[in-house]
Amino acid sequence: MQPTLFENINPQNTPEKYSFEQLLIELFEAYYECRKNKRNTINALQFEVNYESNLIKLANQIYKSKYTPGKSICFVVNYPVKREIFAADFRDRVVHHYLINKLNPLFEKEFIYDSYSCRKKRGTLFGIKRVDKFIRSCSLNYQYDSYILKLDIKGFFMQINKDILFEKLQNFINQKYTGVDKNLIISLSKIIIYNNPTQNCIIKGHISDWKDLPPVPASLSTCGKKMNKTFVLYPCSRKSFDPLFPLFPQVFRLVGKK
Repeated sequence: MQPTLFENINPQNTPEKYSFEQLLIELFEAYYECRKNKRNTINALQFEVNYESNLIKLANQIYKSKYTPGKSICFVVNYPVKREIFAADFRDRVVHHYLINKLNPLFEKEFIYDSYSCRKKRGTLFGIKRVDKFIRSCSLNYQYDSYILKLDIKGFFMQINKDILFEKLQNFINQKYTGVDKNLIISLSKIIIYNNPTQNCIIKGHISDWKDLPPVPASLSTCGKKMNKTFVLYPCSRKSFDPLFPLFPQVFRLVGKK
């Protein structure tokens, strides 16, 4: 007898399995998002030359639980403040986008309305308009003085406790995420959280670029090497979130604050 549209397509109620083909499709989607505004960077161009082969190789590594993050790129920027940056390799950024595509719909339900970083339709202009609205409201349409508190948390990323962050994220995924690839999502999240980008990183710039960096918080110890006798590269504590600033950790810290 021919099955009908209303019959159970899985009569034995066997658990679904996350297929390699589905993983590959979603990695391609993540890749296309990741390369936006990045197509002229060296890492993106190197990946794009053989992007199909690179994505298939990456999918195999993830599916067989053999994925490990590559070398990060370390450099110093001066705007808006001088700080040390550890940027993930383009290949790893694809993985970050893959995870964000999976988890962001759940994250969005948890964030307050006035949280702007790394969120769609929450850019700088949106924030400016919101501030303008609050100023008008507080000052009764500019009739009274009103004040804004501008601050930054010193060493914020480097002082996030990885154990606490992963525990919170794992609990969140277990409670909110219903996909058949839940274990894979948790595993990849753990790999990224506990990755130390200071190990075997590629340093770009001159040694003088690291001079006059803001002082390191006293609570942090050094886990890297000294560039000279006056300042230290790679300040971080063993359980802190290493100085990495790609998309995924920036979203993680929003979840970790809850």
